[in-house]
Amino acid sequence: MPKKDKFEMAAVVDIGSNELRLKISQIVKGKLKYLESLTYPLSLGRDTFNSGKISFERVDKACEIIKNFLSIIREYGVSDIRAIATTAVREATNVDYFLDQVKIKTGLSIAVMDDMQEKLYIYKLLTRFLKEDIKYSAMMVFIGSGNIGVSILEDGRIPYTQSIKVGSLRISELFDDIQEYSSEFYVVLEEYLVSFTDMLENSIPENIKHFIVAGTEIEMVADLTNAEKKGLFYTISKEKFLAFYRDVKMKTTDQVASEYTIPIDKAEVLLPAMCIYDNLLQFTKAESITASQLMLSDAILYEMLCPDDFNDINKDFAKNTLLCATALAKKNDAVEGHYLCVMGFAVKIFDKMKKIHGMGQREKLLLQLGAILHDIGKFINLSRHHKHSYEIISGSEIVGLNQLEVEIVANLALYHSVDLPSLADDNYRKLDLFNRVLVSKLVAILRLADSLDRSHKQKFKEIDVKTTDGELLITITTDKNTDLEQWSFKEKGRFFEEVFGMKAVIRKKKVL
Repeated sequence: MPKKDKFEMAAVVDIGSNELRLKISQIVKGKLKYLESLTYPLSLGRDTFNSGKISFERVDKACEIIKNFLSIIREYGVSDIRAIATTAVREATNVDYFLDQVKIKTGLSIAVMDDMQEKLYIYKLLTRFLKEDIKYSAMMVFIGSGNIGVSILEDGRIPYTQSIKVGSLRISELFDDIQEYSSEFYVVLEEYLVSFTDMLENSIPENIKHFIVAGTEIEMVADLTNAEKKGLFYTISKEKFLAFYRDVKMKTTDQVASEYTIPIDKAEVLLPAMCIYDNLLQFTKAESITASQLMLSDAILYEMLCPDDFNDINKDFAKNTLLCATALAKKNDAVEGHYLCVMGFAVKIFDKMKKIHGMGQREKLLLQLGAILHDIGKFINLSRHHKHSYEIISGSEIVGLNQLEVEIVANLALYHSVDLPSLADDNYRKLDLFNRVLVSKLVAILRLADSLDRSHKQKFKEIDVKTTDGELLITITTDKNTDLEQWSFKEKGRFFEEVFGMKAVIRKKKVL
């Protein structure tokens, strides 16, 4: 096996719910070239979805497989290695023991991806490589072994995203007993899925033109339907797909495995996967399915080997995040004039304090989101609206954010008003030290920005911000009465001074 330049190669070990995967790739003329792509079936998900934990037998087997993968990686001379795990490991009650055993027995540290992170990587790569005409109007779906992610693409942006805790393997395990005696098992699956997806009806736009699917089973469906392949995508006609679904749902698992010459573990999840595809396809007007070959491991490799390009994707994707937050704000009747004003002030203060706060673009995005969403709890009740804002945000999905980042934004909304970050609060205490400090810094800035439009009347559109030794000076220019804003600024400036060790001062200039 030839040795490659280790600086041009990377490897990803992917601990999936149904199999373990190894991919080794290098960059050739700006494109990923795969040197190895190996899979080994090991259904960790069956353990997790049935008993809640991964058996010691499967832990040992996983370690054995990983050792073999690492041996191959060493033969290539690859030093840039990343190991990831998803649903089966993430939801196992013995996840910590699993990770510890893998580390001890193989030397490999595994990063457990949360559900939002997993989908985010896939969505980023899909939006990077999809044709522009498809991005104009599409439902984008990622179907994993344990979860489904549904996002809407409109004019190249993603205003809506939703996760559903249902997946092909999870469903297969859940209804394993029924499948043995039910002559119309597919009816059970279809009715079960509707109970999850019917809530999409009020959120999904009408007349969606395209249906894009990524996930572990869709490539198998594309092969079995003789789908046309161009580049990274298959095109499965709706007619062929429905005909195939009608055929599969009338067969037993053994018949499917025999007739289509596929392993029994693949046959067991084929019908649940097809049922999910069919259910979601009905929300669109698509005449075909665009099936992606792209997996989570591909996106990770792209990030490792094409960091500049991936960074550009991240910057562009931030627009989706702001759009999704704005849609959530509108859904909860937040006052647009106020939150846009607060966001503008917050960004101005943030930018002028770069050398003082030491935060970057990602933290700036979280601040913008906190500004957009800080008042959405008023939709429920004006009293204690900051607490309602926290609950709404922490229970929502914002495309582009992982679960920790959603929690940070929720904390910004919680503390923007009367309460202050405190270790007496469970939500604040559960953050690590770094993120507690981060929340406090962002809250301090958000509180100042919010105070400058305390009346919600946007009495001035612009502010001038300057920093001197020990002082943040904000100058406002208006001929309107700003007694309320100045009082609020003084009150909320106390926490700012505590966090940053500098005094916040407001100065008013009258319009000439």
